[in-house]
Amino acid sequence: MTVKVSFNEETSILAVEGRGQVLRREAGWAAERSSELIRTHPVGGVLVDCFAIQQQSSPALSAEMISEFVAAIETGVPIAYVRSESWNADYCERVVASLDSLPENARVFLQVDIAVDWLRAEVPAPAPVD
Repeated sequence: MTVKVSFNEETSILAVEGRGQVLRREAGWAAERSSELIRTHPVGGVLVDCFAIQQQSSPALSAEMISEFVAAIETGVPIAYVRSESWNADYCERVVASLDSLPENARVFLQVDIAVDWLRAEVPAPAPVD
């Protein structure tokens, strides 16, 4: 499988990492697994790292997959989506133009470190365990 979903209890961040070719089926599984973890764990934010995925066949398909993932989350937790490094400027513009309006809690980033910095600023610190 080219998609991995994991939850870091120390940071309260759910990480979704894609590599290589990601199909709709795998993206759907990642959205379902993420939703499940959000229901059962104190997730404060979601990092969707698609930096190493292959470009989809069209910008509209990329936009559809992003929109469907964000819609599947159904909560107000911050979602940082890191776009693929294979996207050139034209492809990226076309994806963004094709995106249904993203909610206030979701952002698209060019680099993982910038996305992580944004999430850290948005995610409240986990409560200490007694």
